[in-house]
Amino acid sequence: MNRKPIIILTILLAIALAGISFYGGSVTYVFLMLVVLVPLSCIIYIGLVIFSIRIYQKSDGRGMTASVPSDFYITLNNEGFFSFSYVRMIFYSSFSTITRLGDDVVYELPPHSSVTRKTGLVCRYRGEYLVGIKELEVKDFLGIFTIRYKIKEPLSVIVAPAMVELAELKTADDNEDFDRDSATDRTEPDISVREYVPGDNARLIHHKASAVMQKPMIRELTGGEKNGVLIVMESDRSGETTEEYLPVENRIIESTLALALYYIRNNIPVDVAYNTDEVNLEPVRTYADYERLYGTMSKYNFREEGSTAKLLDGLCYGAYPHTQREFIFVFNDIDAARLDLIRQMNTSYVPVRVYIAKREPGSDRAYGDSDADCIFIGTKAPTEDVL
Repeated sequence: MNRKPIIILTILLAIALAGISFYGGSVTYVFLMLVVLVPLSCIIYIGLVIFSIRIYQKSDGRGMTASVPSDFYITLNNEGFFSFSYVRMIFYSSFSTITRLGDDVVYELPPHSSVTRKTGLVCRYRGEYLVGIKELEVKDFLGIFTIRYKIKEPLSVIVAPAMVELAELKTADDNEDFDRDSATDRTEPDISVREYVPGDNARLIHHKASAVMQKPMIRELTGGEKNGVLIVMESDRSGETTEEYLPVENRIIESTLALALYYIRNNIPVDVAYNTDEVNLEPVRTYADYERLYGTMSKYNFREEGSTAKLLDGLCYGAYPHTQREFIFVFNDIDAARLDLIRQMNTSYVPVRVYIAKREPGSDRAYGDSDADCIFIGTKAPTEDVL
């Protein structure tokens, strides 16, 4: 609402009332009527504009991919008998961006006319949410009153996660046996550990197990098969509001898929564990397996608090043989209880990495006295920059 015209109208109304009180006469009554009718006609005009305006929005398709631009069409129709003197569109901006069109553009439309704008739409996060026009702002022909209201039929889209290809894994430990081995050689003996005795090959000393046990531990040669990497994904909802949980869950899904794609491109088998109504352990060996995982993650619904604890408990005590040579956990956050369950899972003292989406990069990667490598990936930087 414009304050200056309101102040002027208030002064004029006071003058009219004073004239009627002290002088009377038909002129003062006509003046009072004009002062009252002007704002009333402005309010009626705004009501007619709101009744006559029609908004049409259309994207390339309801299904979209995060961070991938798509064409977006907006049509503004005046179906009434009065001209629009001021109409402005306000867009949703928390999770998406409209390109090539700002929300400071003002439209004036004659009766029975329309205007169409071709713009671009970029959705930042995976999930289902509202995009495009959020509200309309309408002013009367004198600029006295301004009304902003939400449109009746906002556009909802379903956004699939971005497919991030990692050229390298920056957060992997350069000293891990995993990175030094040939990707095609999956039959190195590397399963259990035992205490070091003089004469053992010093190159087989397992440094993380030695730090935990406080004495030299060595990998025991058992001739078993390397079964690659286990990725355990967070299952808990990461907040109460959409603004809280959507960015975090997007980072968790995107990181899980990026890690799985990186490993299978390097001929390293992956198992991805997540919780629905039960523990799911999905093997990813080929690109067809990855496409199936991508489809599952696109539709995945995070659950109530405690689902991840049930997942870890099931992996600890269920019938899941942990012969993987590395454990990776993609969590929204970490605490002592989760670290304890991870420690119980890791009976073979294989390398452990924990990616944490609720904390931004730059903090200390260590967490307490845990032997797990905790890495803060946050939600702000691109996924390829933090993994």
